[in-house]
Amino acid sequence: MRRALLITAFDRPHYLRPVVDAWRRVPGLEDWHVRAAVEPGPLQDEVADLLRLLPGAEVVVNEERLGVSRNPHRHLDALFAEGFDFVARTEDDLLVADDVLALLEHCASALRDAADVAAVCAYSPEPAGADPAAVHRTTAFSPWLWGTWRETWTDLIGPTWDLDYSTWNGSPGFESGWDWNLNTRVLPRHGLTTVAPLASRVQNIGVVGQHGTAENHETAPSFRPSFGRPAYRLVE
Repeated sequence: MRRALLITAFDRPHYLRPVVDAWRRVPGLEDWHVRAAVEPGPLQDEVADLLRLLPGAEVVVNEERLGVSRNPHRHLDALFAEGFDFVARTEDDLLVADDVLALLEHCASALRDAADVAAVCAYSPEPAGADPAAVHRTTAFSPWLWGTWRETWTDLIGPTWDLDYSTWNGSPGFESGWDWNLNTRVLPRHGLTTVAPLASRVQNIGVVGQHGTAENHETAPSFRPSFGRPAYRLVE
């Protein structure tokens, strides 16, 4: 299975620096094709240089600013078009655990033919102490580092992606955007689930961002920088 990792980034090197350090400690990163999609801006060169520290990274600086909806869509679509079977997407303010790629690889292979599973997510809201080996099906989708298969992208996620905040619940602008669309409309409409670990493999350090403020900043209590290599198992 050909695998790729997409990292989207903008002018936030203070968040990106520890994120790059975390990724450099992840075993097996060299076995994934890494594309970094950098938005143009005053700090684009510093951001691009940080991302070039990742082994073999393909760093692309967009010719124009695409925004938080169009940037991931364009590059996910391109990577699948290039023939990758499974692509994971993460951001410039998300720390990762040491076994995050091993977990994604396990789930991507084990659940590739599961017709009811649309994505693999690395985030969990469970409290500290959650079983690091346990993976479960859930109806929730989290945009904090997730991956999907080419067929699912081509047939479902790509064509229904909210590129311009035109989808919503209840009234325009409420629960709008590609992630809300996928989580609360697309996946439920098709009766699809995701899979995620009980112990989060991703942590959000982006206190301030496009849609983030100190008041609404959320973290993952069960996240740890290191889990080793547990024997992953699917639990009910």
